[in-house]
Amino acid sequence: MAIFRKALFTGCILLCSINFLSAKQNHKTEDIAITPNHYKTGTQSARIQKAINEAKKTTGKVVIPRYDVVTKTDVWLIDEAILLPSDFELELNNCKIKLSDRCRDNFIRSANSGLGITAVASLNNIRVIGVGNVLLEGADHPRSTGDHNKTLSLNPNGFSESFGTDADKPNENQKGGWRNHAIIFAHVDGFEISGITLKDYHGHGLVLERSTNGVVKNITFDVRQAVNINGTAQQILNQDGMGVRFGCKNIIISNIRGKSGDDFINIGLTDTGVPAGNENVNVVSGSVYTGDKDNIANIYLQNWQDFYSLSHRAIRIMPVGKLRISNVFIENMIISPLSKKGLEVEFAENIKGLFVRNLVSNFQIQAKGISDAGFRDIFYTGEGAPINVTPSESVAIDNVKNIRK
Repeated sequence: MAIFRKALFTGCILLCSINFLSAKQNHKTEDIAITPNHYKTGTQSARIQKAINEAKKTTGKVVIPRYDVVTKTDVWLIDEAILLPSDFELELNNCKIKLSDRCRDNFIRSANSGLGITAVASLNNIRVIGVGNVLLEGADHPRSTGDHNKTLSLNPNGFSESFGTDADKPNENQKGGWRNHAIIFAHVDGFEISGITLKDYHGHGLVLERSTNGVVKNITFDVRQAVNINGTAQQILNQDGMGVRFGCKNIIISNIRGKSGDDFINIGLTDTGVPAGNENVNVVSGSVYTGDKDNIANIYLQNWQDFYSLSHRAIRIMPVGKLRISNVFIENMIISPLSKKGLEVEFAENIKGLFVRNLVSNFQIQAKGISDAGFRDIFYTGEGAPINVTPSESVAIDNVKNIRK
């Protein structure tokens, strides 16, 4: 099929551009590592950001080490998001970063975006590299959790309430939103995020918005949809693993594992009409579809082992409304039987090019109405039919087997 050949050609270009980016980064001057330990005053957050602001002018790299020599602790307790500029590498070296109980913000965010920023400028070449054992962990008493549809409560229940100590406080937003996500890259061209465990974060784990030509690899998600408050488990809703949103193109996502609360990965977005910089929205760059440039294309999900969602889908693809998605490759996957659901495609008529290969799953593939697609070497361990796909001349189905024991 012509679309398949075009997709393979695009993949070759993507791999070459990523290798060039890595080579370029490796040739930076790294003789002297700038770390927040060089600064003796200020909070841990302030010292990290001061190091980044200084390194922008020199090495283009900051290392956060395991131990903070100023506070004499091996936990970096941050009050606000670490903001990353263009042409920058943040190395997390065997460290633990934890959100403080004062923090109502992300762990890491591209510096072009935030509350009140209505015009999000493009950034280039940003890397967040975990070396050794790197843990990013949510607050003990989070001020806010959940997405923009959730209301904060000190004793949440049902499908619309999520825990937050800001509940019922005057002058505090009573909904969740993008500030609860762990890592956000918005409008970034050329990036890498790797080698990190994200634990008990407050909303979604890693969100990519309108970002292109990047690599995400070796990420573990570890959530439980709850936080212990005075010995009682209080509900945290959402806690998706990854979100790939409007405008994302040419991205390889490999070697991902662990468990999420909501969808483990969600590719797509709903246009809710909320522009960039607003608070009660799930994406900092705005949930307004602005035409073809906001379509999603060439997303590669590769080599994921034993991953699952506690309450929703392992993989969800949802081009809602005018959004279009082309060329999604899903290969070498093992969806844990602990997952609530498996691979599900919605609004399939808005997708051109879905290629699924070497998948082991206990859940029926839901992709009814898909065209220009291929499903090969599928081992299904559940009951009933392994795949719900409408046959057509443009849909290839090969070696799809029931192997239920």
